[in-house]
Parts: sequence; C-alpha cells; structure tokens
Amino acid sequence: MRIAIYARVSTLNNGQSPQMQLRELREYCQRRGWKIGGEYVDRGISGAKDSRPELNRLMADAHKRRFEAVVVWKFDRFARSVSHLLRALETFNALGIAFVSLSESIDTSTPAGHSARSYYTTLFHTIPYTLSA
Repeated sequence: MRIAIYARVSTLNNGQSPQMQLRELREYCQRRGWKIGGEYVDRGISGAKDSRPELNRLMADAHKRRFEAVVVWKFDRFARSVSHLLRALETFNALGIAFVSLSESIDTSTPAGHSARSYYTTLFHTIPYTLSA
C-alpha cells in the first residue's frame, strides 16, 4: 500500500520538532510493509488553521490518488477542529483513501477501523468541540 505521512508541530520554539512523529510513523509503516509515497510536514503552524501549505498539498495529492492511505501520529496533529477532521475523513472515504491515526489506533482500512470511523463521525456530528493536544 502506498502511504502519505502527515506530521505537524505548532511552534518551532520550546524544542518542538516533527521528528518524533515522523520516526514513529515511518516505523509503523515499515512494520506493516507499507511504502511511504510522500511525507507532508507543517512546521510552526497551528492545527486550528484549515489551510496549511503541506496539508493543502496532501489534499491535492489525495484528489490525484497518489496514495492509498494517510497516516498521522494523532488526530490533533491533523486537525484541531472536529468539523475539519470530519470533512477530511469524508473526502478520504469518497476517494477510497484510508486514514490511520497511530495514537488512537484507528485504521479505516480495516473493518474495525471503518466501524470506528462511522461511530466517530456520528458522535462528532452530535457533539461539536475542538480536539485538544
């Protein structure tokens, strides 16, 4: 499976670096036998922003079907707003792209992960809130 990895850190100060996320994501993909087709890393950009340079590039590449799954370290590294996360998950689903969150153990390429996505989608539509770090 060809994979896109997305990582983000909000600030470049205070020792924040995407390297820990990237290392864990690469190791996870290697264990699964997945080929990393691209890495998308936003540095020093808040996850509250729906528009981020590398996220925008990832979404454009998703529409070009350059990968079969997106792997993130944690939901809040991808999106801080539930509505943004849901829109992205719905887009990926429509394009046949799986979404994997390593920390939350969600993998929509599996039957259990697909059920979890449906559950979270229903839950998030009824309880609007912001994902926390």
